[in-house]
Amino acid sequence: MRVLLVEDDPMIGAAVRDALRDAAYATDWVRNGQAALVALGAQRYDLVLLDLGLPGKDGLEVLAGMRANANPVPVVIVTARDALDDRLHGLDGGGG
Repeated sequence: MRVLLVEDDPMIGAAVRDALRDAAYATDWVRNGQAALVALGAQRYDLVLLDLGLPGKDGLEVLAGMRANANPVPVVIVTARDALDDRLHGLDGGGG
C-alpha cells in the first residue's frame, strides 16, 4: 500500500512516516499543499493522510483539487482543527 502523508510539522511528519514505514507501508511525505497536488499527479496512492493547516494551499484546497481532478483516493484528514465548520467542509469535500 502506498500512502501520501501531507504534513508540515517536522516532528509529527517524521513520527507518522516512520510508524507507517515500520508497518511496511510505502510512504511519501510532502510538507505543503502544492507539493501534495504535484505528488498526486505523478503517483497513484492508496491513501492520503492530510493535514488541514498547510503552507500555501491548505488541506481543504488540496482536497478540492483532488476531487476536481476526479481523484478517488481515500483521504483521512489528520488535523488539530476541531471547529465544526472545518469538520463539515472536510467531509463535504470528500475526506473522512
